[in-house]
Amino acid sequence: MKIETLKLNNGIRVAIVPIIGLRSVTAEVFLKIGSKYERSDEFGISHFLEHMAFKGTTKRPVAADINKEIDSKGAGYNAGTGQEMTSYYINTTKENISWAVELLSDILTNSVFDKDEVLKERGVIIEEIRMYRDNPMMGLSGELTKFLYGKSPIGCWDIAGEVKDIEEVDRNKVVSYRNRLINPANIVVVLAGDVDSGAFGEVEKYFGNFDLGESNKLDEVKVILNQKKEKKMVRQVEQGHFALAVPALKARDKRKYAFRLLDIVLNGNSSSRLYQKIREDKGLAYYVYSVSESFEEAGFWGVQSGVKLEKIDEAMDIVRKEVLSVKDTIRDDELQRAKDYLIGKVKLAMDRTSYWSSLIGQKWLLEDELVDIEKELKEYQKVALKEVSALANEIFKEEEIRQVLIVKK
Repeated sequence: MKIETLKLNNGIRVAIVPIIGLRSVTAEVFLKIGSKYERSDEFGISHFLEHMAFKGTTKRPVAADINKEIDSKGAGYNAGTGQEMTSYYINTTKENISWAVELLSDILTNSVFDKDEVLKERGVIIEEIRMYRDNPMMGLSGELTKFLYGKSPIGCWDIAGEVKDIEEVDRNKVVSYRNRLINPANIVVVLAGDVDSGAFGEVEKYFGNFDLGESNKLDEVKVILNQKKEKKMVRQVEQGHFALAVPALKARDKRKYAFRLLDIVLNGNSSSRLYQKIREDKGLAYYVYSVSESFEEAGFWGVQSGVKLEKIDEAMDIVRKEVLSVKDTIRDDELQRAKDYLIGKVKLAMDRTSYWSSLIGQKWLLEDELVDIEKELKEYQKVALKEVSALANEIFKEEEIRQVLIVKK
């Protein structure tokens, strides 16, 4: 498989990822618009902007027009917002590539942002925020990230924002934010699957004329780590929830391979240490999983779980003891099992066009690199036990542990 690339005259980067043997194609657009870049009066706008993408354009005036058109192709679509980027994709077949690229271009460049639709979607997003609040399993990781970095001068670290933020959103705020941040130089388009270089012409046709007339620049983000060690939220719950974290690696740290394997050993699958000790051995929880993140400016290792209310201290003690001792106790067989697990998961994912579009687009947008899967897998295979142990010794320190808890009212 050979990835082919093109840079349009306006600065938009395009990648074609041909995958032999598949009948599907994923067309995906990535923009460096995310909650990390939001100013204090803009919290939640990146996510709001994503919601508005499929609500109507000059060519397709209402959401029903877009939905009916996508359904008539048997296609699938979605979008997602993170701290550092937003993406929009359509899964379809080869004969529909031109249509998919045109539709993505239309919603990104010609959305009307009808004021009544904005008001309607405001209610939808407020209910989404409340849903996360009512379901700690879904919302606690956002609370953790906000607790860790929420004192930073720029950036909404809980992506959806707060209800009070969304209540202030109107059409002007959404459009102004879009126009301030959107920049062709920070856009990547990826087509992956049953596609060839002939599709470059379709992307150039529909994205080549996009021009703001000026080059928007992102605000510089300075991340401030909260020095407080605990946040406790009291709610009417039947189960206690906790998220525990320590500062860790930035996205481009060369030790990221060792870090990923360490994460798997500790909490990355059903044979990991914390899953076995908290769920299987003690029977304290239904779920135990990793909530680790690596951003351009900062990163953290984290674990989240929901346990019996009276056992939350016991579960957190297990986590502390395990992470503080792993530097001395990690074994070769554990590390090899983590490598085998990761490589197996990657090979299975390679059958999905959406995996390729996401992998290529995110890496190229955020790190300005085209990923080489074979090279990446070799880097994981090269990681030695002493590297993982040294990294664990560096990041897992008692004084660096932060925790967010949800306990019963």
